[in-house]
Amino acid sequence: MNRAEEDYLKLIYELQVEANKPMIKNNEIKDAFGYTDQSVNDMIKRLNDQKLVRFIPYKGVSLTKKGTHIAVKLVRAHRIWEVFLTKHLNYPWYRVHDEAERLEHASSEEMVEELFTFLGKPKTCSHGNPIPNLDGELPALNDFMLMDSNVGDTFVVERATDDAYLLKMLDDYKIGLNAKLHIIEKDSYNEFLKIKTDKKEVILTFSSAKKIFGRNIKI
Repeated sequence: MNRAEEDYLKLIYELQVEANKPMIKNNEIKDAFGYTDQSVNDMIKRLNDQKLVRFIPYKGVSLTKKGTHIAVKLVRAHRIWEVFLTKHLNYPWYRVHDEAERLEHASSEEMVEELFTFLGKPKTCSHGNPIPNLDGELPALNDFMLMDSNVGDTFVVERATDDAYLLKMLDDYKIGLNAKLHIIEKDSYNEFLKIKTDKKEVILTFSSAKKIFGRNIKI
């Protein structure tokens, strides 16, 4: 199996399994990768022929048991490497994805499990995404978005989409996991939130706020 095929399986896992969706559309894959319809259709056909995915015309695609097994190993390795890079090499969270992407394909299962133990068996990666166990089990994904908070709410960041631009912006604002964000303005017409952190007030667009997940707390 080549790296491109593995990347497709991992993305389908993240879009379908983690989001608890029975199937996903090819367009969702196209939008995530930025590929053409033709290239996505060709790859899905190839994976379907290998019985790694199940494709139903006009309905979508889902992972088979065989495809899920491979995807879990890749996602697990990727997120474990992210923990190592941020915790021990001080990589900022907006830079770890590409490095972990390379390492996940080059690591043996034995190395990944040794690294997992060395790191203290972390439950989440540097972005707050859960690390599946060897059987592919993982806790329910927190899908409560910052976007869903209202003026007066205090939101605790627990997870962020692995989007380098978003993560770099949050890093510049000194917003990371466990940060407390106080919502002081929500402008639906101009589509932005004004929030107050421990350091300052910042503006986040609705599109960014939809990629930040956590929970509201009472203070």
